[in-house]
Amino acid sequence: MSVGLFLVLIVIEMQIAVAISIAGTVGITLILGSDIANSAISTIPYSASSKYALFVIPMYILLGSLIANAGIGTRIYSAVNRIVHRLPGGLAASAVLATSIFSGISGSSAADVATFGRLSVTEMSRNGYSRNYSAAVVAAAGTFAVLIPPSITVVIYGFIAGESVGAMILAGVVPGILAAVVLTGYVITRAVVSPAGSTEFGRRVPRETVSEASPALATAGVSSATSVTSRGTLPTPETPSLPPASSQGGAGAAATSGGGLVYDLMSLVYAGILFAIVVGGLYSGIFTAIEAAAIGAFVALIMAVAIERGRPSKLLPLLWKSVRETVSVTSMIFLLIIGGTIFATALAYSRLPVTMVEWAADLPVPPTVVIILMLLILIPLGAILDGLSILLLTVPIMAPVATGLGFDGVWFGILVIKVIEVGLITPPVGINAFIISGITGIPAEKVLRSLVPFVILDLSFTAVLFAFPDIVMWLPRYAGLG
Repeated sequence: MSVGLFLVLIVIEMQIAVAISIAGTVGITLILGSDIANSAISTIPYSASSKYALFVIPMYILLGSLIANAGIGTRIYSAVNRIVHRLPGGLAASAVLATSIFSGISGSSAADVATFGRLSVTEMSRNGYSRNYSAAVVAAAGTFAVLIPPSITVVIYGFIAGESVGAMILAGVVPGILAAVVLTGYVITRAVVSPAGSTEFGRRVPRETVSEASPALATAGVSSATSVTSRGTLPTPETPSLPPASSQGGAGAAATSGGGLVYDLMSLVYAGILFAIVVGGLYSGIFTAIEAAAIGAFVALIMAVAIERGRPSKLLPLLWKSVRETVSVTSMIFLLIIGGTIFATALAYSRLPVTMVEWAADLPVPPTVVIILMLLILIPLGAILDGLSILLLTVPIMAPVATGLGFDGVWFGILVIKVIEVGLITPPVGINAFIISGITGIPAEKVLRSLVPFVILDLSFTAVLFAFPDIVMWLPRYAGLG
């Protein structure tokens, strides 16, 4: 009853937090009666939101907001581009790698796509890439945010399913990095095998090209570089568009203002430090997940101050904007958690999770088939709902079934989260496709068509994680958390 009502409310476009709260409240009332239901529900908002483990969420959000508002994302893209721009498909590879690195800061798929969408797509299309393909690359790369720490989705899954948050965070490290490597390899390979002379998927920078500066991009804070050849002026296929460009032996590497190469490379150092604090602290046992989040946010604050030290007039607005974003996003997430707890309570009173476990155990099929079927259900849900809503709707039912069948809860959680993110780029309603469409003006249906190969690649990678659980569980087990 509660599940059906929730889906109906979503169809009529009610806000997710309100819809799931109403569905849960109706379910509890029908099972317990109004008097007992009032007593049971009245304590849920406080008990659900006051748990110490949830302190991780605002800290990770603040960490990401500080670094994003300080402009680190653009500089990460610039720094990575300097390293890989000579490769076939170098700009696409830069977008993938920069998004992956930024994922370790923001923890949000939507934030990653929004940060790199206009910049990456503008640069790739300026250098001859298909605009549809460029948008698809960024949308697909944005799904890495769900696994690479710190990931808010991973933290919330651990809270809902009762799994160790530290183990969940470490379990996402290896799959997240491998996914970035696989996608980078794919975009490079696609450029290599593309027809001769085609720039639709990128190509190697000709050595005889000479770059020259062109006007700065107002929207991205960067400028465009072009190359002069014997046949006229053409876009330099793998040249980052950074201010101001200078000729450097045909590589087209741009020297940027505001600190140039050193400043760009420092962005990678900042990202590395934050990643080391979150993952290294957990792995070594120095920090708990909550302590790692708090220390990471504090270090991010120091970094933001250091970055803006020469512009004190911009420091306070940056800090204020970051705090406002943190409060806004945290409030939204906590409302979802409260609604999800009410919904989970209704499911518990209905004994649906227990019934599902017993039903799954009695099925005349191997347990792995049950897991596969549950994961397949998540794909269409990911195409129409955001990740947090899917977690709140499905985890109270699916997690007990998986653990009841003898599977590791952390491993299953990573698979669930990964499949949900696949749904974000799955037609007909991949949310990431609509985000990138809104940013770039490219029709969403064209982006979705270009995303089909990436969906297949993502599902294939998920199948590898399913077939080889040690890829997921090696790091948390080695750290004594699995």
